[in-house]
Parts: sequence; C-alpha cells; structure tokens
Amino acid sequence: MRRPLRKTDKQFNEQAQAILERGNILCLAMCQGSQPYVVPMNYGCLDGKIYMHTGPKGLKMEILAENPQVSFTVMETVELMSAPNPCKWDVRYRSVVGLGRASLVEDMAEKNAGLEAIARQCGYDGDMSFPPEKVKGLAVIRIEIEHLSGKQNQME
Repeated sequence: MRRPLRKTDKQFNEQAQAILERGNILCLAMCQGSQPYVVPMNYGCLDGKIYMHTGPKGLKMEILAENPQVSFTVMETVELMSAPNPCKWDVRYRSVVGLGRASLVEDMAEKNAGLEAIARQCGYDGDMSFPPEKVKGLAVIRIEIEHLSGKQNQME
C-alpha cells in the first residue's frame, strides 16, 4: 500500500527517524474489518522499534489481536498560518508516517525496557524500577517498523 508522496518537494526521509525519536505522542491507526480506529498514545523508541503501553483489555487489544498491521503518525512544529483570505491559509509542520506490525511483548525484561523507553521519551529521567506486579498487569505493545517517511511544509 506504500505510495510515493505526490509532492516530493515536501519529503525528507533522512530526518524521519529523528522526528520519531523526539516526539512523545503518536497517533496509532488500526483497522477492524472495514472500520478504522485511531488513538493517540505515549510511546518510546528503542532499537528501531516503537513501544507503547495500555491496559490488557479493550478495543485496541481486540483490534490488534485480529489485525496486527498498523499505521502511525507523529507531528512536530505544527502551526496554523492564517491569511486575510481563508483560501490562502496553510500549515507549517514536520510529520512522520509509518507502517508496521504490532505485537504484544510477553518477556518481562523487554516489557521493562519498553516502559523505560516510553518514560525517557516522555521526559522522565528518574528511577526506572517498575513494580513487577504493575508490569505484569499491563500490556506493552511493540511495533516493528516496516516503512517510515517524513513530510514537511514551509520549514527552514
């Protein structure tokens, strides 16, 4: 399903990974049958993978069990640029869009590493010892990135 960007002058794949590693909110897109579902989530990057945490039950978990193929986007420097005529309005931004495969992390060491990556990416630099009973009670999702591209508009 990957298609080249229509406006290639806005593409900048070489910076896509850096934007992904700087962000802290990711919009995760999933699909159940023909019904799309998108949810914003905190995330962390580790070893070229994305980690997120959630409760062990719920719609996200049901959809991912049925269809692990996901898409995601991260945006930074988003600014609406108004003009006297609304037809001349524009948006300044940098964004990353990716495709990947989500799976549930079962290994406790990897779960802890994923949680540490999330905490670090969200700006926490304190004690990273998570109570084992809490870690066991939550779900950690790993996304294996299959495609990543960046796009920007009016950035210097």
